[in-house]
Amino acid sequence: MTDAHDLMDRLHRLGGAEPAASDEAVRRDLARGRGASRRRALRVGTAGLTLAAVAGVGVAIAVNAERSPAPAPAIAAPGPDAGVELVAYTGAQQPGFVVAKVPAGFVLEGATPYNLNVARADDHSGLDVFEDKLVVMLESSSVTGEPQGTPVAVGAHDGWLRTSEDGAQILTYDDAEHRVVVQAWETLGLSDQQVVEFAEGVTVTAEAQAGVG
Repeated sequence: MTDAHDLMDRLHRLGGAEPAASDEAVRRDLARGRGASRRRALRVGTAGLTLAAVAGVGVAIAVNAERSPAPAPAIAAPGPDAGVELVAYTGAQQPGFVVAKVPAGFVLEGATPYNLNVARADDHSGLDVFEDKLVVMLESSSVTGEPQGTPVAVGAHDGWLRTSEDGAQILTYDDAEHRVVVQAWETLGLSDQQVVEFAEGVTVTAEAQAGVG
């Protein structure tokens, strides 16, 4: 038994007890553990930010895709001319009424003993059609009473300007010998002053006759 006991004692001394860990080794192990933990947290956080950024871009793309394109700025279309200019008339005159001015682009369509029509060059509707024209005539002999409308001066003469139910401007004035009527259809775009200016250039000749009715 003694020999056996001595043998076990010698073996125990040869193996020796496991040395205790020093404080410095413990601190190094703790530091390595904390560093590894921080690195893992950083990798997880960075991955989360990356995923959030990708998700944000995806949402922005989806939202923009659903939006309709911004409309182009509205450009207003040019409107029609407010009127035309009166220009000197140099063509042949018609019996009954002599004119000094006409709207630009207009000609004397022709005359009857009762009226003179001033129309666009391509208007061949006939002398009995007054629409879209400037017409000069003597007031009907069956009309009694004073003209209605706003008093205006036609040169040195008295005149009256009104608007008919059709929208035409009607200027009636005395030229000392006749009562003259000028009718300007609203589509011509002439101002009241232009209608008066046209009338100031009208001369009534002996061929003009006043209608009846």
